[in-house]
Amino acid sequence: MIRLLPLVASAALALACVLPCAAADPASYDDDGMHYAAPADFEKVPIPAADPLGSEDSDSPTPVALFVYHKDRSDRQTITIAVARFDGDVSEFDTQHVSDERKEDGVFLSTNTKTTLANGMPAYFTKATSGSTAGQFMQRYEMLVCDGSRSIIVAYGGQQGSFSDTVAKAAFASLYVVVYPRHRK
Repeated sequence: MIRLLPLVASAALALACVLPCAAADPASYDDDGMHYAAPADFEKVPIPAADPLGSEDSDSPTPVALFVYHKDRSDRQTITIAVARFDGDVSEFDTQHVSDERKEDGVFLSTNTKTTLANGMPAYFTKATSGSTAGQFMQRYEMLVCDGSRSIIVAYGGQQGSFSDTVAKAAFASLYVVVYPRHRK
Protein backbone atom coordinates (compact mmCIF):
# COMPACT_ATOMS: atom_id res chain seq x y z
CA MET A 1 0.00 0.00 0.00
CA ILE A 2 2.88 2.36 0.79
CA ARG A 3 4.31 1.74 -2.71
CA LEU A 4 1.09 3.06 -4.28
CA LEU A 5 1.36 6.41 -2.48
CA PRO A 6 4.10 7.83 -4.79
CA LEU A 7 2.14 6.61 -7.83
CA VAL A 8 -1.09 8.24 -6.59
CA ALA A 9 0.78 11.44 -5.71
CA SER A 10 2.40 11.52 -9.17
CA ALA A 11 -0.96 10.94 -10.87
CA ALA A 12 -2.59 13.69 -8.79
CA LEU A 13 0.24 16.09 -9.63
CA ALA A 14 0.00 15.25 -13.34
CA LEU A 15 -3.80 15.70 -13.28
CA ALA A 16 -3.42 19.04 -11.46
CA CYS A 17 -1.05 20.21 -14.21
CA VAL A 18 -3.24 18.98 -17.06
CA LEU A 19 -6.62 20.30 -15.87
CA PRO A 20 -5.71 24.02 -15.81
CA CYS A 21 -4.10 23.70 -19.24
CA ALA A 22 -7.19 22.03 -20.69
CA ALA A 23 -9.50 24.56 -19.06
CA ALA A 24 -7.40 27.43 -20.44
CA ASP A 25 -7.87 26.12 -23.99
CA PRO A 26 -10.97 27.75 -25.46
CA ALA A 27 -13.44 25.69 -27.44
CA SER A 28 -12.43 26.08 -31.07
CA TYR A 29 -13.00 24.97 -34.65
CA ASP A 30 -10.24 24.54 -37.22
CA ASP A 31 -10.10 23.36 -40.81
CA ASP A 32 -7.77 24.06 -43.76
CA GLY A 33 -9.20 27.54 -44.38
CA MET A 34 -10.53 28.69 -41.04
CA HIS A 35 -9.77 29.05 -37.33
CA TYR A 36 -12.27 30.14 -34.71
CA ALA A 37 -11.95 30.17 -30.91
CA ALA A 38 -15.17 30.73 -28.97
CA PRO A 39 -15.20 33.11 -25.98
CA ALA A 40 -13.97 31.58 -22.71
CA ASP A 41 -17.39 30.82 -21.17
CA PHE A 42 -18.69 28.91 -24.21
CA GLU A 43 -18.48 25.14 -24.44
CA LYS A 44 -18.26 23.18 -27.66
CA VAL A 45 -21.21 20.90 -28.33
CA PRO A 46 -20.49 17.78 -30.38
CA ILE A 47 -22.39 17.65 -33.67
CA PRO A 48 -22.22 15.04 -36.45
CA ALA A 49 -19.11 15.39 -38.57
CA ALA A 50 -19.69 17.30 -41.79
CA ASP A 51 -17.69 18.04 -44.92
CA PRO A 52 -15.80 21.30 -44.19
CA LEU A 53 -16.68 22.44 -47.72
CA GLY A 54 -20.42 21.95 -47.17
CA SER A 55 -22.82 19.39 -48.52
CA GLU A 56 -22.52 18.36 -52.16
CA ASP A 57 -26.26 17.64 -52.22
CA SER A 58 -27.54 21.01 -51.02
CA ASP A 59 -26.93 24.74 -51.29
CA SER A 60 -28.12 25.14 -47.70
CA PRO A 61 -25.43 25.86 -45.13
CA THR A 62 -24.13 22.80 -43.27
CA PRO A 63 -23.34 23.27 -39.55
CA VAL A 64 -19.74 22.30 -38.77
CA ALA A 65 -19.45 23.63 -35.18
CA LEU A 66 -21.70 24.68 -32.29
CA PHE A 67 -20.75 26.47 -29.07
CA VAL A 68 -23.15 27.20 -26.17
CA TYR A 69 -23.15 29.58 -23.22
CA HIS A 70 -25.59 28.90 -20.34
CA LYS A 71 -26.58 25.60 -21.95
CA ASP A 72 -29.30 24.70 -19.44
CA ARG A 73 -30.72 28.19 -18.83
CA SER A 74 -33.39 30.23 -20.57
CA ASP A 75 -30.84 32.96 -21.43
CA ARG A 76 -28.77 30.49 -23.48
CA GLN A 77 -26.57 31.94 -26.23
CA THR A 78 -25.17 30.00 -29.17
CA ILE A 79 -22.45 30.41 -31.75
CA THR A 80 -22.86 28.31 -34.88
CA ILE A 81 -20.48 27.92 -37.80
CA ALA A 82 -22.12 26.81 -41.05
CA VAL A 83 -20.59 26.41 -44.51
CA ALA A 84 -21.91 25.90 -48.03
CA ARG A 85 -20.18 25.37 -51.35
CA PHE A 86 -19.83 28.77 -53.01
CA ASP A 87 -17.19 30.09 -55.41
CA GLY A 88 -18.25 33.75 -55.63
CA ASP A 89 -17.05 36.69 -53.60
CA VAL A 90 -18.38 37.87 -50.25
CA SER A 91 -20.43 40.73 -51.80
CA GLU A 92 -22.36 38.22 -53.95
CA PHE A 93 -22.89 35.98 -50.94
CA ASP A 94 -24.03 38.89 -48.77
CA THR A 95 -26.61 39.96 -51.39
CA GLN A 96 -27.94 36.40 -51.67
CA HIS A 97 -27.99 35.86 -47.89
CA VAL A 98 -29.73 39.17 -47.12
CA SER A 99 -32.33 38.42 -49.80
CA ASP A 100 -33.00 35.00 -48.23
CA GLU A 101 -33.25 36.56 -44.74
CA ARG A 102 -35.80 39.14 -45.88
CA LYS A 103 -38.03 36.41 -47.35
CA GLU A 104 -38.44 34.74 -43.95
CA ASP A 105 -41.50 35.70 -41.91
CA GLY A 106 -40.79 37.58 -38.70
CA VAL A 107 -37.14 38.40 -39.51
CA PHE A 108 -36.04 42.03 -39.39
CA LEU A 109 -32.52 42.76 -40.65
CA SER A 110 -31.23 45.94 -39.01
CA THR A 111 -27.47 45.94 -39.70
CA ASN A 112 -25.48 44.91 -42.76
CA THR A 113 -22.00 46.40 -42.74
CA LYS A 114 -18.98 45.59 -44.88
CA THR A 115 -15.95 44.92 -42.69
CA THR A 116 -12.75 42.87 -42.57
CA LEU A 117 -11.55 40.13 -40.28
CA ALA A 118 -8.42 40.67 -38.18
CA ASN A 119 -6.31 39.07 -40.93
CA GLY A 120 -7.75 41.40 -43.62
CA MET A 121 -10.23 38.95 -45.21
CA PRO A 122 -13.33 40.86 -46.45
CA ALA A 123 -16.54 40.09 -44.56
CA TYR A 124 -20.00 41.40 -43.72
CA PHE A 125 -21.38 41.92 -40.21
CA THR A 126 -25.16 41.55 -39.95
CA LYS A 127 -27.72 41.85 -37.18
CA ALA A 128 -31.20 40.35 -37.40
CA THR A 129 -34.11 40.16 -34.97
CA SER A 130 -36.81 37.52 -35.24
CA GLY A 131 -39.94 36.49 -33.40
CA SER A 132 -43.62 37.14 -33.35
CA THR A 133 -44.57 37.17 -29.66
CA ALA A 134 -43.60 39.89 -27.19
CA GLY A 135 -40.81 38.67 -24.92
CA GLN A 136 -39.87 35.93 -27.37
CA PHE A 137 -37.73 37.98 -29.75
CA MET A 138 -34.34 36.57 -30.65
CA GLN A 139 -31.36 38.47 -31.96
CA ARG A 140 -28.68 37.05 -34.20
CA TYR A 141 -25.40 38.59 -35.28
CA GLU A 142 -23.55 37.04 -38.19
CA MET A 143 -20.14 37.34 -39.76
CA LEU A 144 -20.36 36.38 -43.44
CA VAL A 145 -17.14 35.38 -45.21
CA CYS A 146 -16.16 33.56 -48.41
CA ASP A 147 -12.89 31.73 -48.94
CA GLY A 148 -13.04 30.94 -52.66
CA SER A 149 -14.64 27.50 -52.21
CA ARG A 150 -17.41 28.11 -49.70
CA SER A 151 -19.53 30.64 -47.91
CA ILE A 152 -19.11 30.78 -44.15
CA ILE A 153 -21.66 32.03 -41.65
CA VAL A 154 -20.57 32.43 -38.04
CA ALA A 155 -23.78 33.26 -36.16
CA TYR A 156 -24.09 34.42 -32.55
CA GLY A 157 -27.66 34.24 -31.25
CA GLY A 158 -29.75 34.54 -28.12
CA GLN A 159 -32.70 36.33 -26.56
CA GLN A 160 -33.03 39.95 -27.62
CA GLY A 161 -31.23 42.21 -25.17
CA SER A 162 -29.10 39.43 -23.63
CA PHE A 163 -25.93 40.72 -25.33
CA SER A 164 -24.84 43.70 -27.43
CA ASP A 165 -23.19 44.45 -30.76
CA THR A 166 -19.93 44.95 -28.86
CA VAL A 167 -20.14 41.49 -27.27
CA ALA A 168 -20.92 39.89 -30.64
CA LYS A 169 -18.04 41.67 -32.37
CA ALA A 170 -15.69 40.56 -29.59
CA ALA A 171 -16.92 36.96 -30.05
CA PHE A 172 -16.04 37.17 -33.76
CA ALA A 173 -12.57 38.66 -33.13
CA SER A 174 -10.81 35.28 -33.23
CA LEU A 175 -12.30 34.32 -36.64
CA TYR A 176 -9.47 33.85 -39.11
CA VAL A 177 -10.24 32.80 -42.70
CA VAL A 178 -7.84 32.31 -45.62
CA VAL A 179 -8.38 31.15 -49.20
CA TYR A 180 -9.35 27.48 -48.94
CA PRO A 181 -6.59 25.25 -50.38
CA ARG A 182 -8.82 23.29 -52.82
CA HIS A 183 -6.11 21.20 -54.43
CA ARG A 184 -4.26 20.15 -51.30
CA LYS A 185 -4.18 16.40 -50.76
